[in-house]
Amino acid sequence: MAYKKCKICNESIIGEEGVPYKGRTVHQKCFNIVVKTLQKNKVEKITEAEEKKKRGRASKPKAELKSGLSEEEYKEKQDYYNYIRSIVGKEELSAKTYALSEDYIKRYGFTFFSMHRTLIYLHEIISKELTGDIVGIIPYYHTEALQYFSSLLKVEELNKNINTSGMYKEKIIQIKPSKRRTKQISIESIGKEDDG
Repeated sequence: MAYKKCKICNESIIGEEGVPYKGRTVHQKCFNIVVKTLQKNKVEKITEAEEKKKRGRASKPKAELKSGLSEEEYKEKQDYYNYIRSIVGKEELSAKTYALSEDYIKRYGFTFFSMHRTLIYLHEIISKELTGDIVGIIPYYHTEALQYFSSLLKVEELNKNINTSGMYKEKIIQIKPSKRRTKQISIESIGKEDDG
């Protein structure tokens, strides 16, 4: 009697009739288990595909909604980009400028007003030459610029009650130009010296 081994459980098939499976013989119960698992996997794949189709049919928003800006924030944004245009000397700014500005707002919590102030500080106060992508330098000088402008506000706050008009007495001084006396040389005396 020839013994056959089950391809699935590797046990010998004794007395019961084997079922042919992939060119070999397997137990009837092993065959039933394999068929159930294959059927279960197939059903799972079909349901996943149907869910993907349903998700794909849902209408997707074409543009991402961003939080709205107040009128003041919108004006600050316009002032910021107009200032960049005035420095660069171009009417059209690169997409990189817009992307970096938005990234600084998200990543560092900057505002358009503070970034505008930073550019003013760099360009007008410390006279740094700004060329190329001028937005890239903002994170490096942002705190320094804010400290500068906050110190200016402190000075103005401390000196707002001081009346500077009476601090110094005004004197009107008129300077009369002195008349220059030019030395004149007598031509007659020069001629007599040569004769002698």
